[in-house]
Amino acid sequence: PVLAHEIRNPLGSIKAAAQHMESDAAEDEPRRLLRVIIEEVDRLNRVVSQFLDYAKPHSAPQMRLQEVNPVIEKVLSLIAAQGTAVTVKIETDLRAELPPVLADAEQLMQVILNIAFNAIEEMPGGGILSVRTSRIGGEVGEAVGISIRDTGRGIRREDMRHIFKPFFTTKERGVGLGLAICQKIVRRHGGNIRVKSLPGQGTIFYIRLPAAV
Repeated sequence: PVLAHEIRNPLGSIKAAAQHMESDAAEDEPRRLLRVIIEEVDRLNRVVSQFLDYAKPHSAPQMRLQEVNPVIEKVLSLIAAQGTAVTVKIETDLRAELPPVLADAEQLMQVILNIAFNAIEEMPGGGILSVRTSRIGGEVGEAVGISIRDTGRGIRREDMRHIFKPFFTTKERGVGLGLAICQKIVRRHGGNIRVKSLPGQGTIFYIRLPAAV
């Protein structure tokens, strides 16, 4: 927290100064350069936030009995409210009568939001985002499955083994901590997350959470 404070304070001062100068700039080129400074400050703030999310020792999740479907429905309403999925069609198949899971709803939302926004970014020309839930049986006990699928560009075979590693990213302006954080959260919930992808056809993330009963 102290290190983050030492980084964010000067960033805030830089941003405030750039915004003040931008409002006074009379020519387009200085105004454009000042806008670049402001945008890069915002990006650095996001980098600091994601690094802290991954590196800091999280307090114990606030585990409570949760129904997965309402959590997913809330996530999808947030995506719709932000207007980021204008060209993306969202399809859902949320199965009824799923067993509850023991989970921190806010952290579970963070996982689903991160994967969904990544999927939308992979479909710049439009596509389909499919979110499904299912009941999973087996020798290791009952579980709830969540799948998030897109029809985007897919992940290259050589990148697949690295996507959950901290600081690995294929995005020009990415930080590479989003999926690492997702994996960390899912594991803290006793679950697992895996991915399948075909370049040019899309990607599907599978999340498995143990049932609470």
